[in-house]
Amino acid sequence: MTSIGMTKQIIDAHQHFWFLQRGDYGWLTPDKEPLLYQDFMPERIKPELLQYGVAGTVVVQAAPTMEETEFLLGLCEQDETLLGVVGWLDISSKDFEHHFARFRANRRFVGIRPNFPNVPDGDWGRHPQLLHNLSILADEGFPVDLLIAPSDLFAMGRLLEQVPNLVAIVDHLASPDIANMQYGTWAIEMSVLAQFEHTVCKLSGLGTCGGGGTLRAPDVAPYVKHVVQIFGPDRLLFGSDWPVCLKAGSFGQMLEMVRDALPRELTEAQKRNIFGGNALKVYRLPV
Repeated sequence: MTSIGMTKQIIDAHQHFWFLQRGDYGWLTPDKEPLLYQDFMPERIKPELLQYGVAGTVVVQAAPTMEETEFLLGLCEQDETLLGVVGWLDISSKDFEHHFARFRANRRFVGIRPNFPNVPDGDWGRHPQLLHNLSILADEGFPVDLLIAPSDLFAMGRLLEQVPNLVAIVDHLASPDIANMQYGTWAIEMSVLAQFEHTVCKLSGLGTCGGGGTLRAPDVAPYVKHVVQIFGPDRLLFGSDWPVCLKAGSFGQMLEMVRDALPRELTEAQKRNIFGGNALKVYRLPV
């Protein structure tokens, strides 16, 4: 078994699975995503998980439907390596609370990744139902993944001012344009989000940030160093973003890239938290 030399129990906090015949992956087309336009199910990644000593994974929605959330929860019943599902709910819906309670009955339902309206001026007061629904999640300590871009960071900072106790998880470092070395504004606005003590960040999706070419550890290291500084190692989670990461490299290459990009001064205990312990805590995984 290959080891990354820092932890015996790795948890990948960000994977996807899909089965094309389900038909609700609107973004996934053969012309736009030729590499990804095929079925990706747990058995395809399991050999690498065993190779790298991965104890389990968190699977994140790839379609904005409750039907896909049910599909992923069903996969958890079939495969012991799937520890939890970050599903989808309509965060602006009046029946949000009903569906949230329905899914909460399943212990593998550990988070949601909703679609947010575009609010460039940060005036979330125009969306009272959304704020109400988020307050329910904040009171429950239930995590909300944020799939956002750097242009969304200002608005997300204003949103967290409205629900400061929300357990918010910034996916993929908010996808900075690393390929074109866009750093300054991203760094400042990420620092604003890090001021909210319940906000955490995923070291995921880094191999493809910027949309061009394949990135490696030296490319992403300044961005990783910044989030280590502003969030601290106890509010960071490793995620491979498999199979999307295949556009840049294998699961193992993504794991090694994150490991090599981390500051050397981190202790072994802090690295173990990033590669597993923090995911257990943040998502309250039923292991």
